[in-house]
Amino acid sequence: MQKNKLPLFEIAAMIIGELLVSLIIIGVYLIIGKGSVHYSVITGAALGSVVTVLNFLFLAISTNRAVDKVMAERGDGEMDEEEAAEFAAKHQSSIQAAAKISYVIRTLTMVATLVLAFLLDNAFDLIATLIPLLMLRPILMISQLIGKRNKSERGNKV
Repeated sequence: MQKNKLPLFEIAAMIIGELLVSLIIIGVYLIIGKGSVHYSVITGAALGSVVTVLNFLFLAISTNRAVDKVMAERGDGEMDEEEAAEFAAKHQSSIQAAAKISYVIRTLTMVATLVLAFLLDNAFDLIATLIPLLMLRPILMISQLIGKRNKSERGNKV
């Protein structure tokens, strides 16, 4: 049984996207601050970006583990449509439970990150920490659009 692989394209896109977001945040603070940025902006943007990338990695790993666990129970034999539907219905709740646990952990991690930034306001700028945390979905959407466009361009060249 082959295990699911981590989505390397999306992970790379997340890292690059978060790096760009951090640079934009620092640039905006430079413009607003008329050429100077407090180190808390840099550390806040870095903290938010690192937590977002780690959250995405945790999401990918936990999803893969849940699917791999269910697929290990399936075995290598062929299933007809009825057997496949029965198998999916039987294991749907276990995958959903794993997804819910992952979601709760990832959400608590983000809240803890914001609380940390708030409590240590001399070390982390709260807004610079918050913005990267909000960018997970937009970065994924953009990476998916780029991935689809690249696939269609490769398909047209054949």
